[in-house]
Amino acid sequence: MPDCTHPGDDLHSFIDSRKDDLRQYLCDLIRARTVNPPGDEHLAAKVLTGFCDSLGIPYETFEKEPGRTNVVARIGRGKPRVLVPCHLDVVPAGDGWETDPFEPVVADGRIVGRGAMDNKGPLAAMMLAAACLKEHEADLPGQLVLVGCADEEAGSALGMIYLLAECGLEAECSIVPDAGHSMQLIDVGEKGALFTKVVAVGRQAHGSTPERGASALWPVLDFLGRIRDWRPPPPPDDEAGDLFTPATLNIGAVHAGTVANMVPGRCEALIDVRYLPGTDGEALIEHLRSELAAVEADADGVRMDLEVTTHQVPTLVDTQGPLVAALERATETVTGLRPKRYGQSGATVAKFLILKGVPAVGFCCGPDGVAHVAGEWIELDDLARFAEVMTLAVLDLMSVRA
Repeated sequence: MPDCTHPGDDLHSFIDSRKDDLRQYLCDLIRARTVNPPGDEHLAAKVLTGFCDSLGIPYETFEKEPGRTNVVARIGRGKPRVLVPCHLDVVPAGDGWETDPFEPVVADGRIVGRGAMDNKGPLAAMMLAAACLKEHEADLPGQLVLVGCADEEAGSALGMIYLLAECGLEAECSIVPDAGHSMQLIDVGEKGALFTKVVAVGRQAHGSTPERGASALWPVLDFLGRIRDWRPPPPPDDEAGDLFTPATLNIGAVHAGTVANMVPGRCEALIDVRYLPGTDGEALIEHLRSELAAVEADADGVRMDLEVTTHQVPTLVDTQGPLVAALERATETVTGLRPKRYGQSGATVAKFLILKGVPAVGFCCGPDGVAHVAGEWIELDDLARFAEVMTLAVLDLMSVRA
């Protein structure tokens, strides 16, 4: 039996000798229809708990709502605890598939199916890594906490947020295997996400006599014109500026009126601002409200308000710390390439962990751009190498002492 406890041992042979298991794990997970909504993560949870039962891996399940199952499995004991959360839910299949999205197709070294990349493939790879670590559990200097989360595709209220807030989930560090980039990038931070809704209320009137009304639409258009070229200022932190793309502003929707011959009495606009670590998010909100107030002052008969619907602050981990270093070493050992550090514009559950005091980075296998699309796929060899990298990284992090 190949040993897999240390980088110098034959981990590569161990992983490759179990590619059939890896393929089966992923096929079983894809067949579990966990489209969110409604979720039904209990179907994929059965695959993960069945795997744990077969190897004697202890686990707990948690449900905030029936059927929305989270699985927390543990290998080893004590600290440090290295948390690897994968999610069990997937987005709807959508149109354009040439095959049944929930019946995996294996061909030319690829596995095709909804969730193959996001996020059941990485989970299958982590199951193989867990199998390797389980064989040497008595010698492990820490603990792997492998989690199958619910509800990631719809905000994580029934998944990671619930586990951290109500179920006592804790760790010393975390690697979140979400978002692709073929193991070439380490997500060390995430932009802040500020979503706001502008509401204007005027007075409805007949379209032939607009002077009798007060259109709610025109002041909103004036406001959007004022902020069209505005962007959050760059942060004073040079590192954040180097890691992230510039801050952005997007007008996602404008809703007003129903027919041409009616003055709209209400208008709403949805705004998405993404900003970098080191920028004052509250100052951004105040700036938008100040611009809105200036428009409202000139909008006779129209009341305007700005509502913050979502505000997730930006995050950035210590790029010189052991978490990033362990992933860099493991990836270079297995692939010969050293991944680059970057900050992403979107968000993963890493943000929730960081805000709870758990250093977390995003890192994953698979190509960029295949998640959430028809014909979603991943290469089996890529998953095998990811299992190898993650085993080495977890072992490395287990040896870190505070």
